[in-house]
Amino acid sequence: MNPEVTFRELQRSDARRLHEACWADQNRAYVEMMFRRAFTLQNRNRGGARVAVVNNQACAFGLVTIWSQVAEISDLVVSGELRGLGIGTALLDELTCLAQQLGSKTVEIGARVNNTRAIALYERVGFVPNRTINLRFSTGVEDIVYLRKSIE
Repeated sequence: MNPEVTFRELQRSDARRLHEACWADQNRAYVEMMFRRAFTLQNRNRGGARVAVVNNQACAFGLVTIWSQVAEISDLVVSGELRGLGIGTALLDELTCLAQQLGSKTVEIGARVNNTRAIALYERVGFVPNRTINLRFSTGVEDIVYLRKSIE
């Protein structure tokens, strides 16, 4: 049985819970950077973050950034024990609606080429592969596929 999920804007009080549920392998500075980015985008009306809430606990996070031609969904993460229950799909819909409210007509999302589960999810909700680029991470260079979707 799927849990009841609601969505809302990111709140400063979400930091500890999201750190534990979604970013346990990251340090506190990483979480603070994610929150700064989200609030800066929101304050500038250039995007923002949404969290999924189950049983009054934040359990998933996603960010939208509005660029000149496209909105980018990034940093989508669902707490490990709740993956596979439709929360990520619903959060994608929520973030797509936010991008549309902010005036975007196109949204894109990237995933590591070897993240077939994420790519399958994105394609299932209407995203199509658009381009592949190489990005350098602390672990080395990886191929990232970007998928796009019209939201007019």
